[in-house]
Amino acid sequence: MTTSGPEADRPTAPAAPRRSPLRHRAALATTAGLLGLLTACGTKPASESVAAPAPPPAPVAPDRLQDGPRYGDLTTATPTAPPACSPAGVSVRGEEPSAAMGLRVMTLELVNCGKKTYTLNGYPAIRVLDEDGKALDIRVSHGSAGIATLDNFDAAPRPVTLRPGEKAVAGLAWRNTVTDATTPAVTGSQVEVTPATGRPAHTVTEMLDLGNTGKLGVSPWSAPEETSSTSPSPGQSAWTTTR
Repeated sequence: MTTSGPEADRPTAPAAPRRSPLRHRAALATTAGLLGLLTACGTKPASESVAAPAPPPAPVAPDRLQDGPRYGDLTTATPTAPPACSPAGVSVRGEEPSAAMGLRVMTLELVNCGKKTYTLNGYPAIRVLDEDGKALDIRVSHGSAGIATLDNFDAAPRPVTLRPGEKAVAGLAWRNTVTDATTPAVTGSQVEVTPATGRPAHTVTEMLDLGNTGKLGVSPWSAPEETSSTSPSPGQSAWTTTR
């Protein structure tokens, strides 16, 4: 059909070119590849994301170790308490024995912890006890009894009157030697001390390694200044050994 008139002279627009199916698929593949590359270079999926770091631990106070006691709670050694004052108004304790060449010397100390004067005159009565409180077969002699020569150990007894707070001392001497292999050595765990006849006994917990000599010497009660001119060091006796 032929068209006349003005519209017949208008040029006809060219038809849009048709896209080839092959080229369309190639473009889609290129776009998918670019998206994959961007995903690999970008953030990971939520399922693969790295967990947030844990918060730092709370600071520890300077005076407390973690899971441990406070500095002020740490225990320290407690000094040995003095013996209790007896109803008679005195207390008795034994000092650590001194040792030299098999000789042992221990000082007994009696303190007047009461409110009245307390008088001693003579030797304390001594019994050596085992760990069960049974008396051991030990010969107790007044003086050094040939065990050793000790200054003031063989002095004659004389009265000692103690005012409240004052003290008196007496000494025990023995040797821990073993002279007979067929006789077992004897070890005492306690010493029973009777300050004077008719007075209550006191028990002192102290080890006496008597060997098998079977004898113990005891000095009379005296004022501390009478036994030695100098104060003994810890682990030393107030009694001076001369042999």
